[in-house]
Amino acid sequence: MSKDLNIKSSTIEKGLELAKDFLDKLVMPAVEETGLLIKEKVTYWKFKNQVKILNKAKDYCEKHGIEPKTVSFKLLVPLIETSSLEEDELLQDKWAVLLGNMVDSDQNIENHVFPYILGQISTNEFLVLEKVVKDKKERIKTLKAELKQFLIDKPNIETDLKKKIAEIEEEIKIEQGDKIYSYSEKVWELRKKKMNLESQLRSLSHREGTYNWRINQQESIPEEGLREFEISNLSRLGLIRYIQENFADSQTLEIPNSPDDDYLTVDFDIEVDYEEKYLLTELGEFFIEACSEKE
Repeated sequence: MSKDLNIKSSTIEKGLELAKDFLDKLVMPAVEETGLLIKEKVTYWKFKNQVKILNKAKDYCEKHGIEPKTVSFKLLVPLIETSSLEEDELLQDKWAVLLGNMVDSDQNIENHVFPYILGQISTNEFLVLEKVVKDKKERIKTLKAELKQFLIDKPNIETDLKKKIAEIEEEIKIEQGDKIYSYSEKVWELRKKKMNLESQLRSLSHREGTYNWRINQQESIPEEGLREFEISNLSRLGLIRYIQENFADSQTLEIPNSPDDDYLTVDFDIEVDYEEKYLLTELGEFFIEACSEKE
């Protein structure tokens, strides 16, 4: 009986030693710095990361004049626990910023899903989303500046177009004289110019709507920067979403007009195609902003 116990104890010790050696290789260099047991080694390594991230968050709050508010344990404990497993320096900085933003009373960010998402995302996935959000902000900034200038210029453009249309109408009257239905070459040219100006005048009422549509348009995700499993992960987390946009190509119609037929027959084909793409979701944008340094 005693012999069996000794054999088992020796086997356990040998297995433990092999496990410790293997664990040392997995978590170097952090574990290598102490002579603690496996559980204590992992705890110590996590503790070091926690201290590092908390100090980064403290520096972030001081840099931006944030007076930290108290947050619920339900939010704080998962955040600190999950962040302690992060080895990547860049993502450690994002954990610190997320914590700093969450304790900022001015921002009032208390979303329990953000720490979970940050713990589930890779560095490359984060950087791709971060660039998409940055590009969206730049695009919106440019479009809003253009819209603002357009609204300033619009009254003058309308006045100028109406003036030119009135001048052309006067020219047409002079050219036609008493002949109301005169269709000389010059009259045709004047009418074409008038139609073009009228088209420009009508388009002014649509341009503001077009600007607003482009400003509110969702941002596309560049798939070339992501591998298939990364796209699946971001989609699983609700940070991006798949859409299929259908569109039809315009066709030139040929209408045969045979005097022997009782009816006019029209034959045409419509070519329908589609584009597959992924778009940044509102959750994805909010998540990146929560992990981004205050401007």
